[in-house]
Amino acid sequence: MIETSICRTTEDLAALREEWEALERPGESYYTSHRFVSAWWESYRHAPGYRLHVVLVRQEGQLVGVGPFAFRPEKREGQPVTVLRWASHGDYMAALHARGDSVANPKTVSGLILDELQRVVDDDEAQVVQLTGIPSESDFAWHIRTSQQHHQRLAFLIENPWIDLREPYAVPSHARKYRGKLEREREVHLHTFAGDEHGILDRIAEVHRAEKNHLVEARGRSERHSLYDDDRRTEHIRQVFTTTDDALTFAYLDSDDPATGRVLGYRTVFRDGRRLLSWNSAYLPELERYRLGKVLQLAILEHVTQHDLADEFDLGAGKYPWKFEWTPHQRPTYRYLLKPPRPAPAKTSGPARSGKPAAASGSSATSAKKPSAAAKPAAAPTSPTPGPTPAQAAAQSGPRWRRAVRRGVRGAIARMPEPAAQQAKRVARTRRLRREVSVWYVPHPDDESIFMGGSIAALPDHRHVLVLLTAGEGSQAIHSLRRRLGQDIGLEEFVAARDREFVAAVQRLGVDPRDVHRAGRPDGGLSEDAVLDVIRRHARRHPRAAHRTMSYLDPHTDHATAGRALRRAHREGLVRDAGFYLPVPQVVDERADRVTLSEAARAAKKAALAEYRLWDPEQGRYAIGRRSVSELVTYHHRTPDERVHGPDLD
Repeated sequence: MIETSICRTTEDLAALREEWEALERPGESYYTSHRFVSAWWESYRHAPGYRLHVVLVRQEGQLVGVGPFAFRPEKREGQPVTVLRWASHGDYMAALHARGDSVANPKTVSGLILDELQRVVDDDEAQVVQLTGIPSESDFAWHIRTSQQHHQRLAFLIENPWIDLREPYAVPSHARKYRGKLEREREVHLHTFAGDEHGILDRIAEVHRAEKNHLVEARGRSERHSLYDDDRRTEHIRQVFTTTDDALTFAYLDSDDPATGRVLGYRTVFRDGRRLLSWNSAYLPELERYRLGKVLQLAILEHVTQHDLADEFDLGAGKYPWKFEWTPHQRPTYRYLLKPPRPAPAKTSGPARSGKPAAASGSSATSAKKPSAAAKPAAAPTSPTPGPTPAQAAAQSGPRWRRAVRRGVRGAIARMPEPAAQQAKRVARTRRLRREVSVWYVPHPDDESIFMGGSIAALPDHRHVLVLLTAGEGSQAIHSLRRRLGQDIGLEEFVAARDREFVAAVQRLGVDPRDVHRAGRPDGGLSEDAVLDVIRRHARRHPRAAHRTMSYLDPHTDHATAGRALRRAHREGLVRDAGFYLPVPQVVDERADRVTLSEAARAAKKAALAEYRLWDPEQGRYAIGRRSVSELVTYHHRTPDERVHGPDLD
């Protein structure tokens, strides 16, 4: 007999310790281990709106599955909602299962846990279930992928690079050189601290705050924050530091005394069997020129391998270039999102729906299309227009002398002085064509506003040529949009709606509609050669132009492909001036230049981003940009930060 129950109290959670720990497997379930979840709940149980909801699956009374969840209060689209999430924080999260021939199939256990998640939404206990950090290699992820009911709710989240210490690992260039420079010029000593030994938690918190303050004040990185500024997050980690021996901190001190030495830089990891999970790091701004993060990481790996402390060093979530300098290995994680279905709209008697935009014609919609406010009745059929009679044809052509007279009259008219309005238009067009030109290669609609919008708006005297490489037809936002509308929306109309947002946004940035071009390349399938052909064509049209696109260091495949193509065009001499925009804040490389934006440029960028947040179905505006990359649109609307680098950054 298999049954499920719910653990809701602190006392019941504590009583589960022995059974729960029997399900834990080192290297697979650290962040959902009993000790880590208990530490999290001890820190959050008094927070308003937080409620424990641990799903327990038992077979003949034996615990065979655990889904550690909690209700949390949040806001979605400005409205308060209750969200069911993991009862924990961490990079890897998954339900736990018993293993063995005599216990229930793990797939059955996962199915019962997923049934409980569905029930929570169906009974309106939570408006959203959102589970992040599910490892792609976990049993839980596999069971969701094979579920007809739940697989479509699973989506790729992010990569987690990790170093295999059982084989030789790469050492980034200049790491040893910077370490030698540091050891020659400063007194440094590497120490390791277990748990909160010598009060290390409060000492590293000061370093983290100092780094955050430096980035905010000196670099304008207003998005940066310190997790130590969150009392509950800090209390959670303090519980782990003081009640377990999991935390291990590697720190450079300015003396050989671990109790009194000043912390110069550190990295804290959690020990999970033979695996070290990187959790947090920082260094004092005064040591920035020594590349202390790189130097400390090298010292840590040497220490770990020398003392045989682990087989793997996990660098944590985030596809930052510095991590991939150390390793080619990565573990993808998923996000599971469950929302209640929206009620289906009333059916209409006719094929057209009043108030909804008509679908774009053709196989792909790559031009802006203004929808009508209501469906128009079809025009009555008309009879074919008859062609000219032989007599009319003769009159229209006429004898040769008459055609010569007509040509003369047209020539005389063409030589007459232009009306003032026409002359002004011609002068304006000439001036537009003579301005300095910047050509922007945009992989998808919204990339131009999120990552480059401020830079475009900062040069109002330039002529900006925007080349939209794809129409964005591969966006998964179409599925959530269908659920929001409660009805199907065709791919053609979805693409046309994305284009409406794009057209409105680039106009906010001051781009002339005549300078917007669409390459029509496949979303998700850009090739370097295809983009190079586009660049070559525009380089011929604008031989002295500056050319800009996304960075070749970008983790997004289409973005990186565009960057590699422009870099290749620069190396082949097709373009002289090439710039590459980093996808802030997903990738921040301090070697890239931070773009200084005026208030006017910042305002224009925010106005452009607002076009991707506009919800007005009557006009065919569905806020697709925000639906597709909500975090990025929201972040850049709040912090319009941009970074650009040249073709020599590796």
